[in-house]
Amino acid sequence: MAQENLISGGTFNAPVFMGRDFSSVALGANGQDRMDVPSGQLIHQLRDAVAFEVHPAIDLPSESDGPDLPLYVARSHDSELCAVVERAAEGSSTVAMLVGGSACGKTRACWEAVHQLPEEWRLWHPIQPTRPGAVLDGIGSVQPRTVVWLNEAQHYLLTPGSDTGERVASALRELLRDPNRAPILILGTLWPEYWSPLTAPPNSGHPTDPHAQARALLTGTGIAVPDTFDGKDLDALGTAADADPRLQKALRNAQHGEITQYLAGVPALVERYRTASPGAKAFIHAAMDARRLGHAEGLSLSFLEEAAIGYLTDQQFDSISENWLEESLAYLAAPTRGARGALTRMRSRPGQTEPGPLCYRLADYLDQIGQNERRSLCPPQGFWNAAVNHLSATDDLLALGRAAEERWRLRLASALYTKTAALGQVQGLAAAAQLLDRVGENAAAQQLFQQAAEAGHAGAMVRLAEERARAADHEEAARLYSAAADAGDAAALVALCHIREVAGQHQEAERLAVQASQRGEQKALVTLARGRSRNPDFPATEEERLLRLAGGKEVAQLAQRRLRAGDLVEAERLAAEAARMGSSGALSRVARAHRLAGNVKAAEQLYRQAIQSDATVLAGSRPYEELARIREEAGDLQEAEQLYRTGAERSVTHILRLLRDGTPSSVRKRLAEDLRHAAEGTALLNMALMRERMGDESEAERLHRLAGDRGLRQLITARDDAGEWSEAEQLALRAAAKGDPVPLRKLAERRRKNGDMAAEKRLYQLAADAGDTRSQRELGRLLHDSGDDAGAKRALKLAVNAGDRQARHSLAQLYETTGDTHLVEDLARHAANEGDARLLTNLARRRGRSAPGWQQLLRYGMEPDGSTSAPWTPESTTPSR
Repeated sequence: MAQENLISGGTFNAPVFMGRDFSSVALGANGQDRMDVPSGQLIHQLRDAVAFEVHPAIDLPSESDGPDLPLYVARSHDSELCAVVERAAEGSSTVAMLVGGSACGKTRACWEAVHQLPEEWRLWHPIQPTRPGAVLDGIGSVQPRTVVWLNEAQHYLLTPGSDTGERVASALRELLRDPNRAPILILGTLWPEYWSPLTAPPNSGHPTDPHAQARALLTGTGIAVPDTFDGKDLDALGTAADADPRLQKALRNAQHGEITQYLAGVPALVERYRTASPGAKAFIHAAMDARRLGHAEGLSLSFLEEAAIGYLTDQQFDSISENWLEESLAYLAAPTRGARGALTRMRSRPGQTEPGPLCYRLADYLDQIGQNERRSLCPPQGFWNAAVNHLSATDDLLALGRAAEERWRLRLASALYTKTAALGQVQGLAAAAQLLDRVGENAAAQQLFQQAAEAGHAGAMVRLAEERARAADHEEAARLYSAAADAGDAAALVALCHIREVAGQHQEAERLAVQASQRGEQKALVTLARGRSRNPDFPATEEERLLRLAGGKEVAQLAQRRLRAGDLVEAERLAAEAARMGSSGALSRVARAHRLAGNVKAAEQLYRQAIQSDATVLAGSRPYEELARIREEAGDLQEAEQLYRTGAERSVTHILRLLRDGTPSSVRKRLAEDLRHAAEGTALLNMALMRERMGDESEAERLHRLAGDRGLRQLITARDDAGEWSEAEQLALRAAAKGDPVPLRKLAERRRKNGDMAAEKRLYQLAADAGDTRSQRELGRLLHDSGDDAGAKRALKLAVNAGDRQARHSLAQLYETTGDTHLVEDLARHAANEGDARLLTNLARRRGRSAPGWQQLLRYGMEPDGSTSAPWTPESTTPSR
């Protein structure tokens, strides 16, 4: 086992990774080489891992000699990464994003993986002049057989206050789709707290989808990297440690299996931070706050110097030495056991231009500490002064402006937006306009929206168009919507389509709807179709004709509406049409309706039609399972068993193929990391349940043992459906012990529907004890409903402390109910400091009816220390000391 896990110690010769030889795979998908000068460097010539942001390791003992990096011990995530690299080596363009905490081994895993590619592969690490700028400027020169290296991918994709990240994601997607440049391998790393916002769908009712392109690029590409070594990983590490004294030291001293963190010098780094002088610690806190509020990783020295002073008390400032700046920087830059220091200077590589002002970078692990430990603190006034006085990158100014606005520091946000606009970034004008509009300064906001629209900001054009439409000036509204669409806002075409349709310009409306659909906005065709279906001037076939233009998914939804209306014949016709267009889900629903109506033969025929469609993956393995039940009831156990197996296998095969081709996010979000194992487990569990129904307990037990924990959630549901509640709970406890408390919560929800409040409460408590914050919140609700407000408060506080924002709102409501008004205010202010001002603004609206001070807070916001701001105007928002 140890030999299988031990990969290398930094010297790469044979292109073999995890036992797979990729050396015979040399050419791209088109089998051709390009003559252009390619981006990046040949991977087999790369030796300096630290230059590509692999964490340097702790020093070797002085008497030892060895490679710069410790011997590498592969873990389960390396197998997943190997599969992605193999697909690229075979000619497919693909993506892998390693997701895990700081210093857990993400970048090292990528470094090991790329060195197993054939010799002609190159690695491109876009970083100058800025990371996203380098991608946008250089992506056109990327050739086949190139690895695009996106370490710390949030710097490329998560750009608050700017659409730069979305443009980067769009450019990368286009690169992946270009057959003339295949194969391309995009490798990146992300912390979980960055992965979540980039891949989560937008909140319902939210007017925009700020990360649509990033979500389409990333969803389904995540490979989880554990923070710790355990079990067989530690066994393999013990064997490797015989050949590397650094691993020996890590095995002896690392706590809780945090091997990679120890190797990166994390314990010494944290100790250095905790014991730093006030001056040095002030630098760290300024850097932490800048990073957690959205500043890029490069922090200018001039900004840090002024910002740091704001973190010192008067006594500390008076007592620092004349050379405190130099002393602090020297202390923070010093390596810790050979690893990078806490705050280190960023240098350009030979041949690269200087990035501008002298910049420093905060160590990743300290960045993560800052994200967690300082999340409820608003930076002091000096921090904001320094931002306005010294920052010149508009993305950084916008990010900090957004952070200030989210914390209801409106004056500071206005100052940052104003400087952004003064530097020529139209987004600053639009953001300032939105802020003023938010607090009711409509005239001033209108003026800024007008300026932003004249400067080409699509969102501002849409805003002005909406106002003109409300004023019945439809031609001006149409002109503005058209301009916004030309500026890149496809959603503006939907509104323009509506204007033309209402005006009777039906042909033009349809042209616009089709154009919007081609740009990813299906809503225009759907809305147009439904509107015309209610208009007697159009034929009855008009709705279907337009929905066919929108795609199979929309035709499938029309089939479902016909099914709900009881028109089974028309529903079946439309479902078959949708399946031919790539969406088979409606066929399964119609088949189910036939089966419920007793028409088993028709149901079987439709299920078979569904599973013959390439779109079966959209419905998962359900059509196979439903057909298997029909064959089981007909006594054909052999085909039923084969259908269970085939359903799992085909579903996985199709999903993996679609992942290479680009899959809709609605499909990809359903994937689990261990997809193959879960699918096989589900098939085994289905067969086990079938044998149970036959009374073959022995074979059922054998199949259950083979399935093990795979598909455990499905088995829990099946047991509960069968009324075997005790066994279902025992299985759910087993899942929770393995780190999955969700089945316990699901059982609690089922008990609530059955009216069993005692069981519901007990199961929620077990799930909460296992770490499920949603269950903790639900437990608070139950305790409140039963009259135990003290217990409810305790439960909700635990959920709030675990980061559950919804629990915070529930706790505020409970405080209001019990008359703890001062606690409501404390909670609201605390939430605002964390970037969620909704509680505070709602409270201000309620109390402002009788207290002018709250009205002032609602209009002018707060200062960094939480006091209400004095009246200000956009022209007077430069922060004061």
